[in-house]
Amino acid sequence: MFYIVPGINEYCSDMRSGHTAWGGRIGIFLAAATVLVILAAPVLADTPAEIAQGLMRRADDLVLQEQYTEALDLYREAIELDPYSSQIWNRLGIAQMKVGRFPDAVESFQKALDIDPYYTVAWKNKGDALQAQEQYQAAIDSYDRALAINANDLYTLYEKGVCLQKMGRPDKAMEVYNEVVRLAEREMRRNPNEARYNAQLWTTKGDALSHLGRYQEALEAYQEAVRINPKMENAIAGMQRVNETLYRARSSPELLQTAVPPQTTAPRKTATPLASPVTILSLGIAAFALAATVSRRRDR
Repeated sequence: MFYIVPGINEYCSDMRSGHTAWGGRIGIFLAAATVLVILAAPVLADTPAEIAQGLMRRADDLVLQEQYTEALDLYREAIELDPYSSQIWNRLGIAQMKVGRFPDAVESFQKALDIDPYYTVAWKNKGDALQAQEQYQAAIDSYDRALAINANDLYTLYEKGVCLQKMGRPDKAMEVYNEVVRLAEREMRRNPNEARYNAQLWTTKGDALSHLGRYQEALEAYQEAVRINPKMENAIAGMQRVNETLYRARSSPELLQTAVPPQTTAPRKTATPLASPVTILSLGIAAFALAATVSRRRDR
């Protein structure tokens, strides 16, 4: 049995006309959206600042590969696109220091600081570049600006002590080194878990201890740094200096009363720590075994 619902024909007719109307509206909407996408495409493309960031990251990779000339070119391209990026100016300065262009590096760091006067890392880097040119008071002024922003920056505080020592102010330098040790130990107590993985913290503490003549403690700090990061160049170099001092002190005990002098150049080269007799013997046995293995393979 069929029931006739009053008005059903009119309802269906309205639905059909409604679908037709909505279909037309959707078509108009899609057409308008397409036009908007076409018009907005240039706006949605990478901006000069975004392209500059990409160039900077590529340059950073080149610096890690020690391809400094190519990195410098990319940093300059990035700056042309975004001359108001303090970060790119700072990275350019670091690359310039890597190739020994310290006056240029100072200018680059200053450019970064003109843009961002609270850029702590740039103040510290500027101090390093000035120290490399033996402009110790200017370097201290730069380090002080960094420390005014972050008083717990152990590396910057340590480098200030080095400048004071090079200027012939050992008493002031020793005060700074003692403060570095105090702050490092406080940080280790407050954040022991983080300290277990912070090779730079242990290295800086070792540097300060070695300048204070506390060689055994310095050696232990360096060893901890190398345990955390076996490629920590500054810690390896520190171990070598301290081991050499302890070795010479066997015949001249008075050396133990003398602090290790600061390095004459800012950049430190990778150094090999003074090996113990056991280490030398182990290396000799390993080398002999390797040679025997190679010989047997050749005989085959």
